[in-house]
Amino acid sequence: MLGAVVTALNTGTEDDAHSKIDKLAEKIESEVPEELRGRAWGLVLDALYWVPQEIEQLVQGHQPDDEETKDPSAKY
Repeated sequence: MLGAVVTALNTGTEDDAHSKIDKLAEKIESEVPEELRGRAWGLVLDALYWVPQEIEQLVQGHQPDDEETKDPSAKY
């Protein structure tokens, strides 16, 4: 899964994410029958479930190796 996260083609901003969520909320509000809205939001929550772990993997995959972070003068 880490490979998929690191090589993800999508990039965006916080504003992009807010916009997408706002559009999704409008769609659910206008197109989903009221009795199904809880389930629709449940689908959204299911889709978001792994996002924090994927972000953590993205960050961990971007951290430099221990060798790169060591002070070169500490070797001598």
